[in-house]
Amino acid sequence: MADVVKRGRRGWRWGVVALVVLGALVVLSAASVSVAEERNSFCTSCHLKPEQAYYDRALIKASQDAADLATAHAQAGLNCVSCHRGDQGPRDRVIALALGARNTAKFAIGQYDPNHSQVAVRFLLDDSCQRCHVAQPGLGGVKPGKINPVMVGGFDNHFHTLLFDPKAKTSVTCTDCHLAHREAFPELQFLDRTKVVLPACERCHQELGRGPAKGLE
Repeated sequence: MADVVKRGRRGWRWGVVALVVLGALVVLSAASVSVAEERNSFCTSCHLKPEQAYYDRALIKASQDAADLATAHAQAGLNCVSCHRGDQGPRDRVIALALGARNTAKFAIGQYDPNHSQVAVRFLLDDSCQRCHVAQPGLGGVKPGKINPVMVGGFDNHFHTLLFDPKAKTSVTCTDCHLAHREAFPELQFLDRTKVVLPACERCHQELGRGPAKGLE
């Protein structure tokens, strides 16, 4: 009986050691990825298309007019991951790292779709936007003591303020109006009010059941 108890204790200890080692590996891996993903070239080593087009254009257009948010943020010195890891809080960071691990596994076994166009977790992007343009407007270019234009009240800015109203949640997000990425240069202009913004307005009104929109007349 004593031998059985000793073996049980030894097995329990090895189990604890294994968990500690596994936890350490997870932490080290997450830390390594967090450092590596600061480089855009690391992101585009796996995200081949269409992200490579966005990356190349941001480099080429660095001193010219922005065609989308990717280029505009590149002009401001931000990298890819700045807008793809949420508000950088614990929850968003864990989700972003988990998505990265999933994509890495799919890439390794050859099941990654290089032409993907769907965002896996849309709120991560909104959380990134809100971090710089709402929670810490200084990061979004608002000078100390100045009014944050995103949060100004009133009808003329209701499309922004309602984004943060829990009673007015819809499927419309920041990037539905502010185009984050464009693979080519079609006739659409950055923040095209007729072909991009208006459809988003109508969708928001439809989902809330109020305001001017097709089908609500």
